[in-house]
Amino acid sequence: MSDTYAEVNVLLVEDEPLNTMLTVAMLNMLGIQRVHAFASWRQLESCLAALPPIDLVLLDLRLPGSHDGYHILAQLRADPRFAKTPIAAMTAQVMPDDVKRAEEAGFNGFLAKPLNFDRFPQSIQRLLAGEHVWESH
Repeated sequence: MSDTYAEVNVLLVEDEPLNTMLTVAMLNMLGIQRVHAFASWRQLESCLAALPPIDLVLLDLRLPGSHDGYHILAQLRADPRFAKTPIAAMTAQVMPDDVKRAEEAGFNGFLAKPLNFDRFPQSIQRLLAGEHVWESH
């Protein structure tokens, strides 16, 4: 386990408990222990003001209710604390139009589900370094 990411805070918005568990486990393997996980915009919104500074947001695009990942992206980007924070979409919707829509919406990355265990660590490292990461398969 690396101390490189010991101080990193990741915000994860994912409604599927298994996906949340796997994503947190993969982040933990990188040395990222500070993962703030929420299952919906409603949950996140009620805690947003209390969050520490966030270094990376991983955002599921398909969430229950009317507030999907695009809505949450817009809400976060409107908050000055998240204006420059890397935000990556995580989704099983990986058609070229889906990738294009995510890029045009202002995401910094696109991680296809199921997450690729081999590429995930490098993708997270690149996002934290300020790079854009577009993996649609």
